[in-house]
Amino acid sequence: MQDKIQHLAELWIGYKIRLIERVGLSNDAMHVHGSLLILFVSAVVLRRRPDSLWCWLIVLVAELFNEYADLRGEAPGEASLDASLHDLYNTMFWPTIILVLGRFLFPRVKLKAKHASPQSSELAHQPLEQATTT
Repeated sequence: MQDKIQHLAELWIGYKIRLIERVGLSNDAMHVHGSLLILFVSAVVLRRRPDSLWCWLIVLVAELFNEYADLRGEAPGEASLDASLHDLYNTMFWPTIILVLGRFLFPRVKLKAKHASPQSSELAHQPLEQATTT
């Protein structure tokens, strides 16, 4: 299992280096953009709001795997604990802000069914004819 994870980490680092070269953004910018992309794609796939804890956890797992690959020494200049903590901060900052503020500014509202039949207790005060036509 460890060999498969190591091989996957090596493949990821090669892809990441080529992506940074082609896009032309800094490593920090790639972390910020990548985290938001993963957050919103996971929200669509999971059919959840972006402020869902599940979406946030997916970003965290992806970032921890990325830092694992970096710390294995495959990425140039990224194999230090300081660099990993810096990347973790850059990656998780906006998803964490979305998680926290989304829950306070846009609380979840439970929706009632539009055409739900009334409860029998609500019909108790109506005559029989009105209650059956409702």
